[in-house]
Amino acid sequence: MAYISLLALFLTVTNLVPVSAVGLAPLVFCSWRFFGRSYPAFITPLTLLTLLIVVSTLLYDPASFLEFDFYRRDGNFFVSYAPIFAGCLYMHRWDLNKVLRTFFVFAVVINLPLYAYYILENGLLSIFIHPDASFGSYFIARNAAGGFFAMLFCLGAACYLQRRSRLILALLAANALMLFSTYSRGSLLGVLAALPYVYFGRKRWMLASLIAGLLVASIAMALYNTDPTVNYMGYSFTIQNQDAKVANLSIRYEWLWPRALMYFEHSPIIGLGFGSFDDHIGSVVSYFHVVGIPSDVSIEHSDSHAHNSYLNFLAELGVVGLALLLSFFWKLIEWSQHGAAAAALTGRGQNFAAFRFVEISSVCLLVMAATEHRLVSPSNVLILSLVISLLLAWRPSSAVAFERSPHTPNGPTPS
Repeated sequence: MAYISLLALFLTVTNLVPVSAVGLAPLVFCSWRFFGRSYPAFITPLTLLTLLIVVSTLLYDPASFLEFDFYRRDGNFFVSYAPIFAGCLYMHRWDLNKVLRTFFVFAVVINLPLYAYYILENGLLSIFIHPDASFGSYFIARNAAGGFFAMLFCLGAACYLQRRSRLILALLAANALMLFSTYSRGSLLGVLAALPYVYFGRKRWMLASLIAGLLVASIAMALYNTDPTVNYMGYSFTIQNQDAKVANLSIRYEWLWPRALMYFEHSPIIGLGFGSFDDHIGSVVSYFHVVGIPSDVSIEHSDSHAHNSYLNFLAELGVVGLALLLSFFWKLIEWSQHGAAAAALTGRGQNFAAFRFVEISSVCLLVMAATEHRLVSPSNVLILSLVISLLLAWRPSSAVAFERSPHTPNGPTPS
């Protein structure tokens, strides 16, 4: 089963064919192994969030579970996060520092021919003249490619922190150029925010301030652009600007974000239903302005999201859903911090790169989520969830494992 997760990790370099979802295969074959074990603290909010999403979908549109487009678009949360649960079901003893270094080299090198061709055809700075002519690599959408290269950059940085290498440094530079050429500004912002977080010591107060700032800014921008005369439940935004990048920003700020806020206002506790944001909702029955029940719904599984993960979660799952999501990342980052510290001090550096990658990439992902549909997008999340899966499944190769502190992370163990 470990080889399935490893294969899935190497297949994250593309979403042209959704083969990387193979990482959830252990859930099908070994689900009975969940019981009788203990797990890291972040598994609890992730499990509760998953249950909330399942119940919300059953109440809103149970037929979605039988449709492929649901998992590819509205329901890609299941594809993105299932590998984490899969990591609770198998074991391996690999050196994850070597595994991730090999994957990083592979992922950058396999993109070099495509990128060289792109540069020869378009030039490095052509994106400022023709924004549509950006680098997409093996991905369908440019933002998907940007998110992948941002996460890959975090992986390269973690590998370099674990062991200084001129090869890794050179590949990091190539990775940065590829990210730049995607012209995915949200992805660039994520990397630029993660680097000072690492440089200034990865303090918990910095993380809390960052998350709070992103939430406040997202809600404030949605409020500022809300027009009280517009019915955002049925209004379709018309693009006025011919510049693709400016038009994308206008769609988000002037329609998608206020629409998400309107959803949230109708049902602030549990949202209007998982996958509901892109649907046509004829009416909403409100109970005490706390819970809203949609009716006269026309279901559509599309790529139309709020382009802000925080607002999208508030719209579809309310305060409860967003709180569980943020609790998961808060505990996950704490787990990875303690894991990296334990690896550096008592574990002879074993798995250091994996733990540090989980921490850095989680921060990068949280920042990117304020501008795009990132926290559930497989092109962004799968690298992270598969590395978490491999960390959960890891067991020390020696007869006696190194001594663990109460906060030192570990995979599932017999209770």
